[in-house]
Amino acid sequence: MPTLKERIAELEDDLKEKEQRLQELKANLDKASDLIQRQQEHVLDANELIQSWIEAFGMVHDDDGDWTWAPFVGACEECREDYLALAKKWNEFVPEYNAKVNPRPVGRRLQASEEQRKTVIKLRNRRLSLRGIAEETGLGLNTVRTIVDQRDGRDRTTMKHLERVYRDMGDERTWQSRKRTRTALPRRINAFQQQGAELQKEGKQGSP
Repeated sequence: MPTLKERIAELEDDLKEKEQRLQELKANLDKASDLIQRQQEHVLDANELIQSWIEAFGMVHDDDGDWTWAPFVGACEECREDYLALAKKWNEFVPEYNAKVNPRPVGRRLQASEEQRKTVIKLRNRRLSLRGIAEETGLGLNTVRTIVDQRDGRDRTTMKHLERVYRDMGDERTWQSRKRTRTALPRRINAFQQQGAELQKEGKQGSP
């Protein structure tokens, strides 16, 4: 049998081991408490962010008490429908306007060949003046001016003709995709807020 001195030494070693284990448990508990605290703060920050969305998009409670931004989205949809209707009226007006402004074929035939047109553009890119280009090519000054303006879309013939408004189908697909996201987001907000409240409650109950 161990002597009394040896037994005391064993007990002291056990006590030191238990004290060390207790310190480890306290450290783990402190880490867990800190994590819970930071999780609670994160939930609060997330709820504040959602509240900002609610305010920014004018969200209101529906008949079931859930958040909805139907009024805001409805106003956006109405603006979009107004734009599409206006674009349609514009497109219907364009051919009538162009026919009345210039019923003949667009523009007067230029007294310049394709090669002469290319030469004019090349000289203009070299920053030569219109009059200098006319002297260099032997073309009339008005002809040179028209060629340069046509390249820049500033000639009188182009300017007095209206163009149709065409819808970008890529933008349309993006709109439809975002519309589906907008429809689903209020439900996600409601579920997130409920889950956040439950986590806060659970975290408070589990705090030491």
